[in-house]
Amino acid sequence: MASTKGHRSWGHIRQLPNKSKRYQASYIGRDMQRHNAPITFSTKMEAEAWLANERKIIERSFSSSDDDDRWTSPAERAALTSVVAESLSDYATRWIEQRNIKPRTRIHYTSILETHIAPKLGAIPISSLTPATVRTWHAATLTDKPTLRSHAYQLLHAICATAVKDELLERNPCQIDGATNVKRKIDPAILEIDQLARVSQLIAPKYKALVLISAWCGLRYGEVTELRRSDIGQGCEVISVGRAVTHRSGCRIDTPKSGKPRQVVVPPHIREDVEHHLNSFVGPDDNALLFAPVRGGCHLSDKVVRDALSPALVTVGREGVRIHDLRHFAGTQVARVGNLVETMNHLGHSTVAASLRYQHQVSGRDVEIAAALSALATSTA
Repeated sequence: MASTKGHRSWGHIRQLPNKSKRYQASYIGRDMQRHNAPITFSTKMEAEAWLANERKIIERSFSSSDDDDRWTSPAERAALTSVVAESLSDYATRWIEQRNIKPRTRIHYTSILETHIAPKLGAIPISSLTPATVRTWHAATLTDKPTLRSHAYQLLHAICATAVKDELLERNPCQIDGATNVKRKIDPAILEIDQLARVSQLIAPKYKALVLISAWCGLRYGEVTELRRSDIGQGCEVISVGRAVTHRSGCRIDTPKSGKPRQVVVPPHIREDVEHHLNSFVGPDDNALLFAPVRGGCHLSDKVVRDALSPALVTVGREGVRIHDLRHFAGTQVARVGNLVETMNHLGHSTVAASLRYQHQVSGRDVEIAAALSALATSTA
């Protein structure tokens, strides 16, 4: 059945022929023109209620000389409401301000909003955002940068999800299948165990422990360069990872990316190297950085480490490896000897999806994992 027409004494209701099966209401106004409701309705009863209210507005306009009671069309009233409605840009800005998120994340969200969302969608009232509008925006946005495009869509989706809870939207207009997924453009370059051992021997001695801790303990670069003497436990058996440094919008020290501190058991085969580094390159103060900056600044620059690492990588034939790939090495090795929860704990992941890159199971035993990692290293020596 293409549509269901309502036979009424006043006004008209029909069921739309598309898959939504929603109802459209309309009536002949005082200007003798047909006027549709500015929205469609999920039930016929809602459409009837809208018509009843419109009839009261018309009747009041006949009986009152007050200018406020003058009849205007539904479209005019909807347009007037839109003028004073909160824009997407204003709502999103307030949404970001009210989130309990890390400063770096807040900066990232604000940058995405101002650069990639607001220019096209910012002026639209949040309550007027539609799936069609979102699809048009998404189709033309960051088509050459899939990761950032996915981040922008995820942010808009989250903002609209809150707007649904605030009853500003009936449903989330972000309905694009697969838009939150992104195919990794560059796969991690994972060193072999013997290659890592050679790289750690070839690099300048003051950076050897940085390579080993990054690769075998799985620390992020911002975590390893914020390590202090006091973070290294007795006998170099445990590393406390409670802070990380970021350099977006200045030098900022905060909790790790996951928001939670963690303890990482150091694999036995690198403890002697960590202890040697403490004795040879780290100041006596508990607050002394393990890897001090070369020429001033707050922390060791990743460019300095890249420059030091590059010749060693060329020597072993792996010049495409990046600093962050050392952490991927850790994820791969832990996945060989542990399960999903162990991988999450070791790497400080806050979501299962991040650790699923490395393996597909579940449990938890850090000391055994560290020993097993050393067994892997010595078995290939």
